[in-house]
Amino acid sequence: MRGRVRNVNVERGFGFITSEDGNDYYFNEDSLTSGLIINDCQRNVEIEFDITKQQDGRTKAINCRIPEHESVKYFKESALVISEKKELYDLFCDYAKKYAERLASGEVTTSMIRKIYARILNARSVEDIKLLRPHFAYTSGRNEKVAVLREFMDLLDYLAKKMEINNEQHLSNYKRFVEAIVAYRKYVGNDK
Repeated sequence: MRGRVRNVNVERGFGFITSEDGNDYYFNEDSLTSGLIINDCQRNVEIEFDITKQQDGRTKAINCRIPEHESVKYFKESALVISEKKELYDLFCDYAKKYAERLASGEVTTSMIRKIYARILNARSVEDIKLLRPHFAYTSGRNEKVAVLREFMDLLDYLAKKMEINNEQHLSNYKRFVEAIVAYRKYVGNDK
């Protein structure tokens, strides 16, 4: 089932999800899976979950997780090989714009990713990108209340792990991917 976080009380560790069918479901920290923490569950964050009936007869959301966005799926498959699929470049740009809109709606500003972006552009080898993996984790942890930023850092990390160490095309495509995301993030605006 899917829904959006209606509200959350981080201090007390619980909240409510409004499902696609309009019902509200209680969840707490024990309901979260896949590395999700209560701070990730900010208002309006999309959540996938199951429901269960508790002993007192009330329903509860369990196995709560943030669904993988369609753009993330696309980039996991295509970002490192985009130069080999030039006929799909327009589709690549459409997904970059869509993902930039997701970042904007998740309150990820260009300033939050500026340092990572600069380091990626300055990378001279695949190894330089792989050495940035701890920086992705740091950026994510530094902004722990911004779930979409964590998703983006996880995507950068995933692609960095997939890069072949002596593959210059992977390096070029990785940079092209990050440039597209930052450019479209700036384009969609709404930076605070």
